[in-house]
Parts: sequence; C-alpha cells; structure tokens
Amino acid sequence: MAKSAVYKQGPAQMAVNMTPMIDCVFQLLIFFMLTTQMASKDFPNIELPRPAHPQVKDYKETSRAIVNVIPYSAAEIRKDESLMGMAMAYTIKGQVLNPEELVSALLNAQRTCQKPEEFVVEIRADKRVQYSEIEPVLQALKDAELSKMHITAMQKGQE
Repeated sequence: MAKSAVYKQGPAQMAVNMTPMIDCVFQLLIFFMLTTQMASKDFPNIELPRPAHPQVKDYKETSRAIVNVIPYSAAEIRKDESLMGMAMAYTIKGQVLNPEELVSALLNAQRTCQKPEEFVVEIRADKRVQYSEIEPVLQALKDAELSKMHITAMQKGQE
C-alpha cells in the first residue's frame, strides 16, 4: 500500500493558518492610516513665534505689553453655559480689544516703548479659558512678527 502525502501516520501536528490574521492586520493598518490623515486636516495651520530668550527675565514695565484674556464671569456662564471657556475680551494696557485689533495694538505698544529691541509680550489667561481663545493672540504675535513672549501661569499654592 502506498503512503499518502496528505495523511501521515503518527501523532497529529497542529498548524495555524496565518493568512486571515495577516489580512486583518493590513485592513486595520490601512484604516488607521486613512483616518489619521483626515483627522490631521482639522488642526489649524498656525506657525507660532519662537521665543528668542526662553529663560525668565525681569523686564521693565515700559518694555512689555501684557495681553489679558478675559473670560466670561460666573454669572454670565450660569445664564448661558455655552460661554464656558470662552474669552469675553482681550486687553492691552487697559484697552479692551477684539481679536482683529490685536496686531495693531501690539505694534503700537512696541513703537511706544523706550527700547523696541527689548519689547516682550506677556500673555495672561485664566486656567478655565480654552486654547482656541488663546490662539488669536498667538496668531497676532506671528502677524506682528514679535518673537519675544511669556505665557504666565500660576504655580500650585498661588490659587
């Protein structure tokens, strides 16, 4: 009797067919590659100015502009919850501005300072303000071609 090539005598050997698993992995890989590219288009195209001196310095009051991002008050948020995290206004040297006026106000502040080469912008915002409300200030810095800036944050224990 001739021995069959398909059936062998002796203990059975187990084999795993890897083809379906490889197909699933490639399908998942293609899916995540496509969805990642589509999600990245949702991010705004913004080039942030690079700080020339990242270390903390003590600048004189005359060589800096402080941009305050003012959030809505708790009373206004209780009336309309969609205002949570939104900025009510931006102020520079006590002047209330809308986002479109930030560039001209920053350039004006730089022109009026004693040493324009030492001019620095300090951004102050409440911790409840969303990043989307800080972004117009950063875009204004880029448009005004101002590279020196500070972002002020409270340390733990200062609250």
